[in-house]
Amino acid sequence: MRITRAFKRRDIRFRMASDQFDRYWLDGDCHRTRFYDALSIMFPEGERFFIESVRYWRDKAEGNPKLEAEIVAFIGQEAMHRREHIEYNTRLAAQGMPVEALEKYITYRHDRARAKLSKAGLLGMTVVLEHFTAMLADQLLRHPDNLAGADPQMARIWRWHTLEEGEHRSVAFDLYSLVRDKPVQRYFYRCRAMLLITPIFISQVWAFTWALVKADGRQGDWRGWLHLLYCQFISPGPLRRLIPHWFAWFKPGFHPSQHENEALIDRYRVEYDRLAAEQAEADGANASKAPAATPG
Repeated sequence: MRITRAFKRRDIRFRMASDQFDRYWLDGDCHRTRFYDALSIMFPEGERFFIESVRYWRDKAEGNPKLEAEIVAFIGQEAMHRREHIEYNTRLAAQGMPVEALEKYITYRHDRARAKLSKAGLLGMTVVLEHFTAMLADQLLRHPDNLAGADPQMARIWRWHTLEEGEHRSVAFDLYSLVRDKPVQRYFYRCRAMLLITPIFISQVWAFTWALVKADGRQGDWRGWLHLLYCQFISPGPLRRLIPHWFAWFKPGFHPSQHENEALIDRYRVEYDRLAAEQAEADGANASKAPAATPG
């Protein structure tokens, strides 16, 4: 098992609700843009679910200072992701996208899971979904051409999010190992969860993409759909490239840190640590210039 480096929450605001971004921010391509927009719509409720399931079990990490610190950072990072994607989705709603309806569907699915699964099962669901986000994150960071032609600010928010998904990819998994402390039982449950969640997750992403493209009146543009499929499965092909990492999950000794990408993550850490520091400095300067409140 490889040891991942320490990570932290970065409080970065991308001001996603502004109208400065092109409607089709990814190389002017409706279908490719809406694929990523569909993922964004899934994130706010998803991040809330992840925070909730990890926070419930955080006492299990007592006596393990490294994991305790990672849980704090995990919750902080996911909270920042949720805040920024809420703003991102507000902009989508202003474009006429059916954001509210799609978000309600995500909430409905998660509420059903809360009603049917144990707390350990909910954490297992989080572990699986975190593996999906980590796999996608690795592809976006490892192959920059996935975002070739993207608006620079839009590429920046996606790389920030994926960087942090890569940083905290092991946290829920390590906590789950403490919650389900019998290896054979843990292996059975996590494999079963992956097999159950995979078709749901994949179908949901594509259904949301369809809904957004339909809202644009472009659902009959078969050339656009073929180009999207080509980009996702052929070149650059992120969905094809992640298949081996999906299968790796089923190795009995699997751990997320076994996928070596620390050097890749370090390459992007510098940029976003600097951006977070610059924003914190600017916020501090603005606060010092603000007029003091008048008593009474």
